[in-house]
Amino acid sequence: MISRRKLMVATGLGAVATGIALKPSDHGAPHSSYFLEMSQALKKTGLAQPTLIIDQQALDHNIQQVKKSLASHQPALALRLVVKSLPSLDLLNYLSQQLNSQRFMVFNLPMLTTVTQAYPQGDFLLGKPIAALAVQQWLAVKENHTALPRIQWLVDSAERFNEYATLAAQFDVKLKLNFELDVGLHRGGFSDMAELSEVVNKAKANTNLVVSGLMGYEAHVGKLPNILSLQQKAWHKFKEVYLQAIDVLTKAGYAAEQLTLNAGGSPTYTLHAKGTVANEIAVGTAFVQPCDFDLATLSQHKAACFIATPVLKALNPALVPAIEWADGLRRWWDVNNQQGYFIHGGNWLAKPVSPQGLALSALYGRSSNQELWLGSPSQGLQVNDYVFFRPQQSEAVFLQFGDIVVFDNQQKQISQRWPVFTMSA
Repeated sequence: MISRRKLMVATGLGAVATGIALKPSDHGAPHSSYFLEMSQALKKTGLAQPTLIIDQQALDHNIQQVKKSLASHQPALALRLVVKSLPSLDLLNYLSQQLNSQRFMVFNLPMLTTVTQAYPQGDFLLGKPIAALAVQQWLAVKENHTALPRIQWLVDSAERFNEYATLAAQFDVKLKLNFELDVGLHRGGFSDMAELSEVVNKAKANTNLVVSGLMGYEAHVGKLPNILSLQQKAWHKFKEVYLQAIDVLTKAGYAAEQLTLNAGGSPTYTLHAKGTVANEIAVGTAFVQPCDFDLATLSQHKAACFIATPVLKALNPALVPAIEWADGLRRWWDVNNQQGYFIHGGNWLAKPVSPQGLALSALYGRSSNQELWLGSPSQGLQVNDYVFFRPQQSEAVFLQFGDIVVFDNQQKQISQRWPVFTMSA
């Protein structure tokens, strides 16, 4: 029979063993050779502030994936470059040349003005409806009127149609109208084909208006799981609604093949390549592949954009305010809290990628000035080293760092600087 004392000792030893088993392991690791080479290129160029980097070879790889995929569709699908996700004329120029496209999707008026001036032969489709008051102010600038034959304004409702018709009459200009469809995303657009038919016929009878086509955005399809065939059902719904809208235009006397039938986006362009009702596909983010787009439909793409920022302060140990007395126990328990790194800037829509194992300080929280990231000695970071992040998206994030720097991974050097657009919503 086990004595009470032995039982208590055994229980205590068991609790200690369980506690030790729960003790966090070291998650840290130093920079890979890839990020060490990128760090050396940044230092050699004298870049010691938060910097947005594009990997030239990864970008080229992603371009080839898109080109090959869209060309596999018969007939080959036209490509429209999404400006908000690629907010740099140099980046757009490079993609435009590589992909032989001067079709652009634009989402605000400052960028519209910039790209219409840069591409006098370009074709421009608004990717979202713009408030009538903003369009009125844009039309009030006479110089903008020269670009109107190349711009398709997005109309998502009968009310928006009436506003744009009024503006066309007020300024005595022709406005090309593209009709947005609700193909299952439920972010607006026409879902009632009778309402769409009525608006299309009104446009046809209005000498100031030109019907240019349709736009249906189905980003949800690429993000849906294949559980219960959700993705397949959503894809079928997209095509069903789109075909109904094409039928509306056909009955109104328009030839579908002469219209802009836009769809797609980075998450779904590979689905369109296998068969679609559209005749052109919009792609932007997939070229640079930020981490929120690590989807099954984009598995063939490579991460091509990073944020690098210097370590301003490396603390060992990383003391926690007000509970310094518990520092020894805290660091013993979790080696991943032993060291602290205050970086230049922070609070970006981005996730740390190198060195491995860094975690944001829960006590300090987010900071746009000096953000604190915790780690272990395994990362080996020193003051003036870099921490690398992957942006979660490219739109807006790319506008926060000044010029984009281009990393040539073959020559191991910064090869170019690409200015970005002025910040705009």
